[in-house]
Amino acid sequence: MRWWAEGRPETSAGLEFKRQEQEYLTRWREIVHRVVWDYCDRVHRTNLKRPNRCTTVQPSGTKSLLTSASPGWHPPKAQRFIRRITFRKYDPVALACIDYGYNVIPSQSDKDENGHLLNDPFDPRCSEWLVEIPVAVPWADLPGADEIDISKFSAIAQMDFYMQVQKYYVRHNTSATIELRENEVETLGTRIYEAIRDDEGYISAALLARFDDLQTFPRLPFEPIDRHQYEQLMQDVETRRRTHDFHATLSRYDSGDFMEAGPAGCDSDKCLFSESKSV
Repeated sequence: MRWWAEGRPETSAGLEFKRQEQEYLTRWREIVHRVVWDYCDRVHRTNLKRPNRCTTVQPSGTKSLLTSASPGWHPPKAQRFIRRITFRKYDPVALACIDYGYNVIPSQSDKDENGHLLNDPFDPRCSEWLVEIPVAVPWADLPGADEIDISKFSAIAQMDFYMQVQKYYVRHNTSATIELRENEVETLGTRIYEAIRDDEGYISAALLARFDDLQTFPRLPFEPIDRHQYEQLMQDVETRRRTHDFHATLSRYDSGDFMEAGPAGCDSDKCLFSESKSV
């Protein structure tokens, strides 16, 4: 993490870190191909052909986020953060989340006649819900982890790791988000140009602006929090929880008539915020 904080420089130690990354990524790519091809060969009677590209990193949708699975390669916002997932109002998954103890608020698009954000999710003017889930990365409690502000990881460092994944693991495409500040635009643009010019294997990456003032855009999909806030939010979840069987609760609400609202805003590799209309 300190190497990341320094920008992943190609020092002797840094080159060794990158070599280990390459070995790890290549090993798992080979394991995936071997296992998938073995499966195809064993069920040859169904005429299941070997795919020529098995490894990819791509978004997995709302269900993966609810189970803390990765939605793609995107840098963590912090060691601990609030994850907000968008649902249609009264969506069965959102209702199950309420029973499970998670907080629900109106979405960024639900406002009153004065343009102020609504606060009551059951307000008749509210059309979408945001389910708030406190999240801690698996290494959040490692000694020294809180000493490093991962939101300061440079865009160039993120690009460097993206290229590692793209070259040594992926044989298709990597869904990746590179977060950058305004003063990094030119440097990152030059690096992307070089990767394309030199045919390094770059395909595409989503770019997301970073804002140090979180009040600029309230209720974003990710909001960094500290350890105390995380522990308090988790305690609140336990206090509100009315069931420990999420699947049974979901089955009770889900009649099959609802569709997930899907991603919003920066949940996707495509910006889904409404375009401003000319008057």
